[in-house]
Amino acid sequence: MKKWILTIVLLLLLPVQAFAANSTDDHLSFPEDFHIDTQIVNLPHDQAVLVDMAEHNIEMVDLNTSKSLWKQSYDHIFSYDVLIGSNKMVLLVDHKNSLQKITLSTAKATMGKVLSTTTLPQTLYQSVAGNGSQLDWSAPTATTKEQIVVQSTKQLSVYQAPWKKAVLSTTPLIQQTFNYENATPYQVNTQSHYVVAQYNGGSLMQSQNVFYIWDTAQPTAKGKTITTPWNIDADFQLQNNELILYTTNIKGNPLGTNTDKPFPVYARYNLATGQPTYEMMRTLADRDAEWTTDYNNNQVFLVDDSEQKNYLYDRNGKEIFQMSKTSDNTVSKFIKYENGLLYMIVENLDHQFSIVKQPLL
Repeated sequence: MKKWILTIVLLLLLPVQAFAANSTDDHLSFPEDFHIDTQIVNLPHDQAVLVDMAEHNIEMVDLNTSKSLWKQSYDHIFSYDVLIGSNKMVLLVDHKNSLQKITLSTAKATMGKVLSTTTLPQTLYQSVAGNGSQLDWSAPTATTKEQIVVQSTKQLSVYQAPWKKAVLSTTPLIQQTFNYENATPYQVNTQSHYVVAQYNGGSLMQSQNVFYIWDTAQPTAKGKTITTPWNIDADFQLQNNELILYTTNIKGNPLGTNTDKPFPVYARYNLATGQPTYEMMRTLADRDAEWTTDYNNNQVFLVDDSEQKNYLYDRNGKEIFQMSKTSDNTVSKFIKYENGLLYMIVENLDHQFSIVKQPLL
């Protein structure tokens, strides 16, 4: 298979968007179906995990040397959780017609080493394989057991060892509540006793993201819902009992977006109350104005095409820097900002990728 070269470049003078795709002798090779929207988790020692959920590939890389430390493909990656404090990563994967929980080392000396593999019951595998179900695993805490959450079309279900049947379940009724023509399970995440399930609701050629918060410590209590404005994409993470939500307007929906009110590009919500603790809002000049937002390393990176600017904020919305966007010939993916260096993955018009370290002076 043809490979694209992923190189690391140090740019001293060029603006952030004027990235070049120069190659060096040290490089990473990625398949031609590599996606710029690959998910990124930063590790200590300038290392990172790259997870391509579309192609079900995972790779650990060194950001300083552009070396691939470990890579693996699976039939399907359901979820991944990086446990920074214990130097471990836990995967839920479909591998060789079975549902497996695989624990890998993320320690520098043993990167990618398989620490354990657990094959989960075939009954659980058969209930989720090939039907669009979303899964997430969570580690045990002082108040909760190790568990797996399954998001299906109709239900949210919690499984615990020995994983043979659900110990809790609820029916969110997203489609009925919001009168959607359909409501597709999109992503589920769990932290402690909170479960957050994302649905994509559709109606009259439009779409809307809905986030359903379920407190499994009060399993019969009514869940809380958070919706984004129509016709924008949204992604989320859970941190410190907060829902971190960030949005992107690149969908090109035929009806566009509503310019009469401001849009949330980044927001945090209290999981216990469902109420916002912080919102970063933008008002669009026209319905075709586009922006993309990434959240990584407790930082927010906003590319605002309507203003032709890039912005970097801390998690509390404090601006770290802003810079004019100077080129439409590249697409970038934020990795992190640390010690005065901005780390990005950059794609050029030839579908070639570079890891770029950009000093911000």
